[in-house]
Amino acid sequence: MSLQSASQPGVASVLRVLLIEDSPVIREAVAEMIEADGRARVAFATDSETAAVRELAAARFDVLIVDLQLREGSGFGVLRALPELKPDALVIVLTNYASPAIRQRCAELGASFCLDKSSEFDEVPKLMMGWARQRGLA
Repeated sequence: MSLQSASQPGVASVLRVLLIEDSPVIREAVAEMIEADGRARVAFATDSETAAVRELAAARFDVLIVDLQLREGSGFGVLRALPELKPDALVIVLTNYASPAIRQRCAELGASFCLDKSSEFDEVPKLMMGWARQRGLA
């Protein structure tokens, strides 16, 4: 998967994901994991706060997966833009820095979940599908 848009018109039941992650290896692993069963698709991936906020304003996303440490800017900047741009999206922060203080700050900024990459990585698809079921999207 590249850092460009993969968006195509799709079926409403397929969750559109904005993936914001600086590591190409992790970006690819997350994309493979969430796209495995065909119920979610990475519509856009970036390693930049500026590009993420621009895409949030321009396109529809159901789910955002946000790393806090980015090549340009930070995931906190993306979280700060959410109330205005995507207040109803599922927001999953996936970080190596999931301390209690970081988790609390992410929640204060509107994140639905803040997960530790090293120990909670595999929870992402379950959380996405649970959220989709609650909204009648899955």
